[in-house]
Amino acid sequence: MFGSKYFPDYLRFFLIIVLTVVFTYFTPRILAVIWYLILLIWYYRSSDEPFWLVIFLTTTDGFMSFMGLYEVTLPVLPGLPAIELIQFYIILSFIKASRIKAAPYIFFNRLLILIGLYIIFMIVWGQMMGFSEGINGYFRLAKLTLPLLLFYSVPRHFRSMAFYERLLRFIFILLMTGFITQLFTLLVGQSPAGLFNVTVEKPVEPGEFRGFYNMAAILIGLLGALFYVAYGQKGKFNEVYLYVLIFSAFGMALLSATRGWIISFGLIILLSLFIGKFKINRMIGFIIIIGTLSYLGWSNAKIREQVLFSQERLESLGALTEGDITAGGTLKRLNVRGPRVMAVWKENPIFGWGFSDVSRRYNDGHVANQNLLMASGVAGVILLTYFFIYFSIRMIERYIFLPKHHLLKSTTLVFIVFLWGWVFIHSTSGQHFSYGGIPLLIVPQAVFFSFGALIYRETFKLPGRRNID
Repeated sequence: MFGSKYFPDYLRFFLIIVLTVVFTYFTPRILAVIWYLILLIWYYRSSDEPFWLVIFLTTTDGFMSFMGLYEVTLPVLPGLPAIELIQFYIILSFIKASRIKAAPYIFFNRLLILIGLYIIFMIVWGQMMGFSEGINGYFRLAKLTLPLLLFYSVPRHFRSMAFYERLLRFIFILLMTGFITQLFTLLVGQSPAGLFNVTVEKPVEPGEFRGFYNMAAILIGLLGALFYVAYGQKGKFNEVYLYVLIFSAFGMALLSATRGWIISFGLIILLSLFIGKFKINRMIGFIIIIGTLSYLGWSNAKIREQVLFSQERLESLGALTEGDITAGGTLKRLNVRGPRVMAVWKENPIFGWGFSDVSRRYNDGHVANQNLLMASGVAGVILLTYFFIYFSIRMIERYIFLPKHHLLKSTTLVFIVFLWGWVFIHSTSGQHFSYGGIPLLIVPQAVFFSFGALIYRETFKLPGRRNID
C-alpha cells in the first residue's frame, strides 16, 4: 500500500503536520509565526514540489479536523487581516516556476490567457461599477485572484507523471484521514479538534450530522484513484488500496448527507470504473471489498442512522417532480437565493458586476451558476463554459485516435467524467468555479487541469510520432 521506501517521506510528512498543529494551537503566536516562516524558507530551498504542495494545502484543507480556512495565517500590515500561509506558498511557487525556462505545452493555454484578460477586465469593470471598500477591499481582491497563479506554476513544476504520482501518495493519506475523522466525529459525537478544545462544537447527533472534511484532498484523491484504476499499470498503487480510497471518498459524501456530492460522486465512480480496464476478477474483487466495508458500516447503529438520514435527503428531491421547488422545505436555492441574485444580474446582464461593491454585497455561493452570472455576466459564463467544452472535446479526440491498447486511452475519459461531475457539484451544492477564489477551491482545479494537460501531451508519445513537446 505505502511501500517501505516511502516510509521516511511519510514520517517527515506527519511530523511537519503535527508540528504545525502544535505551533498553531498550543504555543504563543510568535512561535507559530516563526515556524510558518521556517516552512516557507524550507519550501523555497526545496525541489520536492509535490510534497510541499500537499503540506501547504493541509494548512487550509485541514488535517483530522485541525487547521482549515483562515486558521494558519501570517500577519502582514497593521490594520489589515492576516493572510493564509498558503497564499505565501503560492507566491513563492510562482517565483520558482518563473525561473523554469522550458515551459510545457498546454493545449488550452490560449484560453487561459483569454480568461486572465477577462479577469483583468472584471477588476477594471468593477471599479467603474463602484468599488468603495478602500485598502481592505483591494487586499481582499488580491487574495481572491492571487491563487489563480497556480495555473501557471503547477504545470511547470509537475513535469511528468512521476510528480503527480508522488503528489497522490500524500493526498491519499489526507483522503483516508478525512474519512477516519468523519467516522470518529460521528461515532464519538465530537471531532478530534473539539476534544482538545480547539473548536467550540455542538454535540454531533446521527441523523443531523453534516460534517465534511478535506474537500480539496477528496476531489484530487478521487480523481487520482480513478485515474490509476483506468490506467491499469501495476506497481504504481495497490489496486485494493485504490478501491478503498474510492469507497472512502463516496462514503464521506454519503455520510455528509450532501445530495449534490452523493449524486455526483456516485455517477463519477460508476462511469469511470465502467470505462476503465475492468476485468471480471477485478469486478468481483471490487464488489467484495465494497460489500464488506458497507456491511461493517451498516452494522453500526449510528452510521446506519446517518445513512438513512442521507437517504431521506435524497428522496426529498422527488418533491421537485411534483412541483415543490423547495424539495419539501429543504431547498432555498430555487425560490429564495436564486431569484435574489438573478434580480441583481438583470440590471447588468452582459458583463455582470465584476469585482464591485454590488457583486460583493449580493455574492451567494449557494447558487453558483446564478452567482457566476451576476459577477461575470453572460460573456463570462460563455467563456468559462467554452473552456470546459473545449477541454472535453480535445480529450475525447485523444480517446478516439489512440490505439485500443494504449495505457492512457481510458484515462482521457476519466477527466471528462470527473469534470462534468464536478460541474454538477458546483451547480447543486456550492460554487467552485469562478474568476477568482480561495486557495482551497483553486488548488484542486489547478492540479486537475494541469494533470489533464500532461496526460494529453503524454498520449502523443507513440512510436513513430513526434513528441508534442
